[in-house]
Amino acid sequence: MKFSLSTADITPQKPIFMAGFGDRTHKSEGIHDPVYAKMVLLQANKTLLIITLDVVGSDRSFIVGIKNTLEEKFALRHDEVLINFSHTHHSVALTGTDESLRLGVYSIEDGTVCNPSGKNFSEDESYYHFICETLVHMVEDCYSHLEEGNLLLGRGTSKFAVSRRKLTVNGVKWAPFPGVDIDKDLFVLKLVDQMNNLKGILYNYGCHPTSMSSDNYMISNDFPGKTSSYLEEIYPGVTALFLQGCAGELKPLKSADVDGFKSCSLAEMEEAGIDLANDIISILEGKPFTTIQCNFQTILVDPLLYTEQTGISYYETIINDPKISDVRKRGAHRTIKQIQDGSAKDRAPLYISIWYLDEETRLIAIEGEVSTEYSMLLKRMFPGGKTIVLGYTNGNYYYVPTRKMIAEGGYEVDCNYCFGRFRGSFVPEIEDIIVGQITKADLLLQMQQRKGSGRV
Repeated sequence: MKFSLSTADITPQKPIFMAGFGDRTHKSEGIHDPVYAKMVLLQANKTLLIITLDVVGSDRSFIVGIKNTLEEKFALRHDEVLINFSHTHHSVALTGTDESLRLGVYSIEDGTVCNPSGKNFSEDESYYHFICETLVHMVEDCYSHLEEGNLLLGRGTSKFAVSRRKLTVNGVKWAPFPGVDIDKDLFVLKLVDQMNNLKGILYNYGCHPTSMSSDNYMISNDFPGKTSSYLEEIYPGVTALFLQGCAGELKPLKSADVDGFKSCSLAEMEEAGIDLANDIISILEGKPFTTIQCNFQTILVDPLLYTEQTGISYYETIINDPKISDVRKRGAHRTIKQIQDGSAKDRAPLYISIWYLDEETRLIAIEGEVSTEYSMLLKRMFPGGKTIVLGYTNGNYYYVPTRKMIAEGGYEVDCNYCFGRFRGSFVPEIEDIIVGQITKADLLLQMQQRKGSGRV
């Protein structure tokens, strides 16, 4: 197996509206820590590329544009590239140049008050071209510096995150709920050269990078930025990449405050990042690692998820409720207009990638803000401790709740209208669609593995 790693600073160099919190009122005020694009190129029987971006997410306009470019220049197919977002709420959201695939609810210049009609996305498109050119140069650099080595897998746990969905007799409350089961898996993939020197650390854990809140106006990758930089200090010459997991309803435990959440200070955010780094170090130094016998198989599927046919009266109720925030009211106004002009959508696409790294090691990467319940469900479906589940991959513009969550209600269920052109909340059957698509795709990959090994 051959591998290479690359890093590039993609920090905006002027004030911008940061994405992730809808109640910010003005542009950023400086930079606390840089935001990066990082990548690892893996080459065995085929070539795979993992890209991590320190941004809140993107729409399909960005994903399709980037992947088309990488396919044209390097013959990397869409299923051979994963673009994973840290989901920091102190950076930007990304779009591309294809207006037909653009959501248009955010822009660098206008923030979340943006309306796709009549708005200027020139700054967003300029940033897209910068990111695209940067990634192309990074891939070229990776191909020029491939080296022989090994990919190894280690697994531990962390209590870093806590659920923000507290079940009460009055419904779901936005508050810490340590009593509910969440996915505490902390996976560590390490890349070593032929002399067994550590070169790369890819760590996977699910948690919103929102230890700080909307009162922070400094660009930052929140805790993953500190986690990665601390690991790179402890292990000089190493590149550390954060692979965001299924974190739809998870926040840093450090931000839990009695019956709510606080906005951590910059110092507290960095303490949280170091806490997670120390959990990773304990795995690197104290847990057994298994060598992945790199034989790659990949598949990408794109099913449609269906929403309820919610009527205009529902959104009028939101607009007229004095207890509901202005962010939601703006979303309700936009949705009413879209229902009236026929642009509201009752289905949403969902990229699902599955990579077999070898016959036992599986990586499932799902678009969107995926609930921790899916991560636990999929790991029960594929026991053995070698299934890694990512969210926030190949796009991110809505929450992906389970059937149980939809029955319970709460923010992650009923906020679709805030994120684009979706008419209502998802129907409960989306869980069946997601699980069915993953099951079918996984069976196809198993057949490919057997054919490749001559066992079929």
